[in-house]
Amino acid sequence: MRALRRVGALALVCACVAAVVVYQSDRPAPAKPDPVVFVPSCGFYRNFSPSVRVTLADVYWLTTIQYYGEHVNSDHRLDSLPAMVRLVTDLSPHFTAAYFFGSFAMIDVGRPDIAYALLKSGFAANPHDWHFPFYLGFFAYTFATNSQRFEVAAQWYAKAARLPGCPDFVSRLAAELATRGGSTQTAIDLWTQVWVTGVTTGDKYTRQKAVTALDKLLPTGKVAREHAVGALESEVPRTLLPQFIADVFQGY
Repeated sequence: MRALRRVGALALVCACVAAVVVYQSDRPAPAKPDPVVFVPSCGFYRNFSPSVRVTLADVYWLTTIQYYGEHVNSDHRLDSLPAMVRLVTDLSPHFTAAYFFGSFAMIDVGRPDIAYALLKSGFAANPHDWHFPFYLGFFAYTFATNSQRFEVAAQWYAKAARLPGCPDFVSRLAAELATRGGSTQTAIDLWTQVWVTGVTTGDKYTRQKAVTALDKLLPTGKVAREHAVGALESEVPRTLLPQFIADVFQGY
């Protein structure tokens, strides 16, 4: 009896599998999702209370994620994504994840220009978040093609480095890019800030890296170097100034 029940159960499973296969083969293929969808204007929601707008932003955010998932692995078209992200962030300007997601999604489809614009909008709405200028610097360095890309990236990294919570290495990135871009005075100013960070945090590596870079950037003549260092006094805390002078005048 047990053997018969097992055979019967196996037959039932096989019948179910066959039915599913037949159903899947006969079912019409799902329609391809449209890359262009209607996105309402944020102006329609202007008079809603802030809490309602945030709730609506969450709803549209889920729609945005679904839209991305439908297209990123199919037609690879995200025509309406910028408008969808702008709607979400207009409703909830401090929803930083939406800006970051939207910008990197646009990189996926080869539109760094839109990604850059989204990040700039996010930084305008969230001026104390160092991630925005950091990513703007990264995008400028990675995707820009003009000769000013090093200088522009250095400026963004420098802005990021001045904001709370930003890792120390970002200031070194800013200084290195300014050096590579040929912006000598900007590079000197940034390396001076890197030196201050290295001394105040006890980071010997950062301090020595700044000293080495400044030695190459500052004038070689003693008098000319004295003038150049004198112009940097406002960048260095008074208590650290003797130490700074000693470091940049090694060998003189």
